[in-house]
Amino acid sequence: MAIDTLGLSANAVEKRLYDAGLRGLARMAELRKAAEPGLETGQVCDLLGVSRETIRKKVDRNQLLAIPKGGDRVFPAFQFKDGDVLPGLGEVLSVFESSYPIVVLSFLLSQSPEFGRLTALEALVTGNRVSVISEAKNFLRHDG
Repeated sequence: MAIDTLGLSANAVEKRLYDAGLRGLARMAELRKAAEPGLETGQVCDLLGVSRETIRKKVDRNQLLAIPKGGDRVFPAFQFKDGDVLPGLGEVLSVFESSYPIVVLSFLLSQSPEFGRLTALEALVTGNRVSVISEAKNFLRHDG
């Protein structure tokens, strides 16, 4: 039986990796649930009064958050306010430029000591844009 440098058998290492994978999948499911309701592309087009192409460009330019769902994607409704994109969201998303959407979602929905008991999203809604952007940069340095 092979033993790694930590004194674990190959089976123990595989078990740890498997368990970590399950925890990751569970966390992704939690984040997706917390991001509900989600809007389909057509609903976002109607809400913003723009074409599908414009929506695609906004996603590509990190101005909207789209979460993969099957072969399509959904847009968490929390990113819209009063028929427009939440002010400051594009600036926050641009910090994460090439990150996976689930990483961005984790940041937005996680509480930070920087914001007291608020999540980054709640802090952004209250207009705390500068602090949220700063915290997003720190998040990428430590977690991304």
